[in-house]
Amino acid sequence: MAPDATPERGHPEAAGWALGALDPEETKRFEQHLLSCSECQTAVAEFEPVARALQHPAPEAEPPPDLQARTLATVQRAAAMAAKRPDGGLARLAIWRRWNIRMLSLATAAGAAIIAFVLLQAVQSAPAEAYTIPLHAPSGGAASGQAIVRQTANGWSIQLTAHRLANLGPRQFYECWYAGPGNSPGHPDLITAGTFTVGRNGSATVQMWTAANPGTFRTMQITAEHTADAGQHGEVILTGTVRG
Repeated sequence: MAPDATPERGHPEAAGWALGALDPEETKRFEQHLLSCSECQTAVAEFEPVARALQHPAPEAEPPPDLQARTLATVQRAAAMAAKRPDGGLARLAIWRRWNIRMLSLATAAGAAIIAFVLLQAVQSAPAEAYTIPLHAPSGGAASGQAIVRQTANGWSIQLTAHRLANLGPRQFYECWYAGPGNSPGHPDLITAGTFTVGRNGSATVQMWTAANPGTFRTMQITAEHTADAGQHGEVILTGTVRG
């Protein structure tokens, strides 16, 4: 290998060696050459930080939209210049052809990884799914309310607001339920979402949690229960269905 003023063009094996992409025969031959070639030593020193960076996840930042196109264009220009070199010979040209294919593949893979990373970031940063459940008194009473249900990493959070509820007194409470599509008298299809009480003003804003998916358990019911009860036995005070 003759010295070259532009080692990254004159010695394409330097990039492959730094990236660990040479086959065993090429690796052995290049490492022997590397001992006495200062140009290749310089090229390897320049490529090694890039090789190390490729071994780690991409930073949390959106890459420039033209990054893949510029990378491919740079590789193609370098390959074209190498093919025109009068002192390269057929062997050098064959090496460049092989490296053009390899580097184009690496660049394409890098571009695909960048696109996948950006899509993953978009998915991770997308707003969590949320449902609104307006609540009303089935008997036509004055009580009303609303539940905002948001998806979390561990289930669903519920912000429940209720108004004009009676203060039930000792050993009584309100219980919030999700009713599934098969729920009917004598055949309950229910998941409890928590309990709460109200003060003298009859209003409450509470935060509760549940594993019930409101996309399936679309009906919410609030009943008045006693501490000795296990299950839904009290009257339904408020009810509502997922909006939309």
